[in-house]
Amino acid sequence: MDGPLPLVVLVASLLFAAVVLVYVALDRTPDWGLLGFAGLIEAATLVLLVVAAVQVGGVDLSGGRLVTLFGYLLAGLVLLPIGFVWSLAERSRGATAVLMVAGLAQAFVILRVEQVWPS
Repeated sequence: MDGPLPLVVLVASLLFAAVVLVYVALDRTPDWGLLGFAGLIEAATLVLLVVAAVQVGGVDLSGGRLVTLFGYLLAGLVLLPIGFVWSLAERSRGATAVLMVAGLAQAFVILRVEQVWPS
């Protein structure tokens, strides 16, 4: 994918995970600010999905690479919401740490999308 958007989403996901790590260290539960940050990452991931859908016609994604690409993008759309539901339902330090893992997984998914996309 062309442009800086994948890198922005990757860095934002890592920053999100770092902020959640501070929440875990301070034994705080997620709040509206953290939910808003996750919402921005989700919106950017959705834009990435739309951009990939538009640009996919002009690139060679043979074999299972097309399915892999969109599988990663769709997984990226559900990681943070699932992490949030878990962390808000349980309200413990461990559940907040699950949200941090979701942020790291989001960064990994975007990295894999960039690796699958042809240069």
